[in-house]
Amino acid sequence: MEENIIYEPPKHRGLYLDPRTKVLVMLVLATLIFFVHKNLILNSILVFIPIFLLISDKRYRPAFIYGGLFVIAFFVKIYGGRFEFPYLISMILGLIVELIFRFFPVFMFGYYIIKSTKPNEFISAMNLWHVPEAFIIPVSVVFRFVPTLAEENKSISNAMRMREIRFGTKKFLKNPSMILEYRLVPLMMSVAKIGEELSAAALSRGLGGLKKRTCMVELRFGIWDVCMAILIFTLVIWTIIGRI
Repeated sequence: MEENIIYEPPKHRGLYLDPRTKVLVMLVLATLIFFVHKNLILNSILVFIPIFLLISDKRYRPAFIYGGLFVIAFFVKIYGGRFEFPYLISMILGLIVELIFRFFPVFMFGYYIIKSTKPNEFISAMNLWHVPEAFIIPVSVVFRFVPTLAEENKSISNAMRMREIRFGTKKFLKNPSMILEYRLVPLMMSVAKIGEELSAAALSRGLGGLKKRTCMVELRFGIWDVCMAILIFTLVIWTIIGRI
């Protein structure tokens, strides 16, 4: 008698979080980040959460780029007041620092969710929450759309590089608008084509059907989910105590 195949997370991942944990942590992170701007230590902890998760998922390049931007913003925030800058430059620096401290953590956590979560895992998690399919289908398509669009953009860049259509070349100096034409037109065509193909693929997999879909993914909370829940709960209590 054949046994049912049960989905398990890939073994090569150093730190695996349930998709439900990721979504909840992102919502809490997006909420807390606007209440802790005066507490530099707590703000730094919230910033380092997506950095740590990106490194654990072996996304070293975005983790170090974001970490480097945060370190620069950290020193600007601490020591920037000791120097006198023109008013416009001070405003621009302040805006960039606040963007890195307040918005970048949420953006990077969203990037981590898209890169580390498979569409079938996300769909299974949303079904467990009884989320309407009107929300599940578009988001599941986005999970496949973003990586596919990135590959298309990379292919377009390689083709332009082979034809020496890039900044600083003779072709660019003769016709600067050429770089926009050769970049945007193929990209827009790819966007339309990818959207149609992914929508058809989603429907062929049974999304949007009248009957309840079965799923091979069996999600369960693990030790890392418990650790993340404890960390987030501690940060929430810390934030509440700090504002009393």
